[in-house]
Amino acid sequence: MDRRPADPVTRVLVVSGEPVGGAMAGPAIRALELARALAGHCRVTLAAPGPSHVEDPRLELLQATSADFDALLAAIRTHDVVVAQQLPAQLLRYVQKLPIRYVADLYNPLMIELLEALADAGAPRERSLARRLTRAVFAQCAAADFVICASEKQRDLWLGGMGLAGLLDLDSYRRDPTYRAVVDVVPFGLADRPPTHERPVLKGVWPGIDVDDRVLLWGGGIWRWLDAFTPMRAVERLTAEGRRVHLFFMGIDRPGADRQLVPSSADPAVAYARERGLEGACVHFNRGWVPYKERQSYLLEADLGVSAHHDHLEARFSFRTRVLDYLWAGLPMVLARGDSMADLVEQRELGATFDPEDGDGFAAACAELLDDDELWARTSGRVREAASAFRWEEAARPLVDYCVHHRERPVPRKHPVALAMSTYGQYPGILAHQVARDGPMEVGRRMARNFARAFRHGV
Repeated sequence: MDRRPADPVTRVLVVSGEPVGGAMAGPAIRALELARALAGHCRVTLAAPGPSHVEDPRLELLQATSADFDALLAAIRTHDVVVAQQLPAQLLRYVQKLPIRYVADLYNPLMIELLEALADAGAPRERSLARRLTRAVFAQCAAADFVICASEKQRDLWLGGMGLAGLLDLDSYRRDPTYRAVVDVVPFGLADRPPTHERPVLKGVWPGIDVDDRVLLWGGGIWRWLDAFTPMRAVERLTAEGRRVHLFFMGIDRPGADRQLVPSSADPAVAYARERGLEGACVHFNRGWVPYKERQSYLLEADLGVSAHHDHLEARFSFRTRVLDYLWAGLPMVLARGDSMADLVEQRELGATFDPEDGDGFAAACAELLDDDELWARTSGRVREAASAFRWEEAARPLVDYCVHHRERPVPRKHPVALAMSTYGQYPGILAHQVARDGPMEVGRRMARNFARAFRHGV
């Protein structure tokens, strides 16, 4: 198929797997903000499941889920570059044959999270879902012209995986021995404008939290791989020592999430707080999810930003997206060691770190920052200085450069056999899941439509 006449302005389609606008978790936030960063240089369409809305007039919104094959394929045909965290198997085969470039945004190593998500699952379900998801991730790598991720640790992970799978290209290496022209880092970013306090939300407003009390803010939800219990034990200790300290969880149930892949530990955490008499006294749970635009008021009323995780593989390759909000608000941080954000805190003296599951260490770190106003102020200043490197415009620069100059970049060697194995290999698991959910008759009709479409388009 001949390429369309060159357009001086790159047309980019950014695909979100979750609704955008209002209450959003990390994947939707990243898709929206990358689309915004690209919109200053390219013509951008943002595809997202409904109900979605965007307030940026530079973005064209297409409300479509990954199941809306025809709508997404039509959009892909009219763009030059497609950016997605994951495209379904059928679309990937079209993407490889069309005269477009595919950017795989692998900022969230799902196959690592899956280990923890399925730790207590039954063996058949565990093996089936793990195989399907691993093949889905491998398919993104096999189809991608450019891969982005959120940290240098993640980049090492993807380079190693692609190398073992035979997806590293000698010609690409000769052109660029750093291989950043193929795999590069695009971390999560921050808004250019500083946060503003729009209305009181915590101190003197939230039941049990007085105006002069101190607040430890837990951004985001309580996922299985995180550790909500260590901060709760630490706050219980700080309270017993006479401090008016509260731990506030900004959300419980993640909007737009596949609960099979993002299991929550909120129920055990709430049960623990209730059993210990902490809920409503010094531990507070927001039962909903703070809308994206409203989070700044919570951040600006907090005294410390906190995060904790268990000692496992997920932490090593994670990028705690909501921890970046602490940078945006100038919040000193107390974080469990082992992830990339904790490394940054230690390198730049942005707060304190503690060993995973060390409640005494967590409490001591919080007490030191809360009891010394001068230390808190110096630390907050360093946090604000560090935030400048994470502005979306700066963070997204490798992606923007790729999209703007994609015509000048050689097309990497394609991997049709690897793509076929990883896409067709997903079908048995997908078929079994759909039969269980929709019934054999509906799945049969859907397969007939898919075969007809594949025959029509020659894919």
